[in-house]
This record gives sequence, structure tokens and C-alpha cells, in this order.
Amino acid sequence: MAISYTFSRVEPNVICAGQPDEGKACSVVVGMTAIDGDHAAYVDTTVTLTGAAIVAPESLDLSAICNGAADDGDWKVNLAAQIEAQKAQPHTWTGVATPPSVS
Repeated sequence: MAISYTFSRVEPNVICAGQPDEGKACSVVVGMTAIDGDHAAYVDTTVTLTGAAIVAPESLDLSAICNGAADDGDWKVNLAAQIEAQKAQPHTWTGVATPPSVS
């Protein structure tokens, strides 16, 4: 099965009241989830915005911000490695083991 990647967390943080850029986004928390069958992995980061990128939350270029964070952090490669490591781990058998009688 192919790994499915989604941006599962996108949370703009705005500048507090009373500041010159009040209400504009100063950072964005970006998180990505990877799912492959019963296996999943997650990673996130905070992207700090500066200069002309500090805009109202509804004006953010979320595609550039999210995909930039994923590319810069090599997230797809890292999440795929986490999932492969999970698949290699032993897991509990789901059958029934009948204990023997005590001798």
C-alpha cells in the first residue's frame, strides 16, 4: 500500500493586541501525518514569518508555507522511514494461546 501524506495541522499564530502588526500572522505551526495501512507517523514544526510574509491569516500562502516546511525538513523521507521501522517491529499475535496444564 502507498503512503498517504496530509497536512494534519495548520495553525497560524497572530501578533498580540497593542503591537504594530496586531492581528497579523507571525508564525504557523505545520504538521504532517503519514499513513500506510495500520501504521502512522507524525511530524510538526513552527515556521516563523518575517518581513512581507507577516500578513493577515486569511492572506497566508499556506501551500508555500506548508510544502516549504515539508521540503526543508525532508518530511516525506523521514515519515516513510518511521513507518518502515514500525513495520519491522514485532507485534502481538491476535490468536489465542492456550496455556498448558501445570505438571
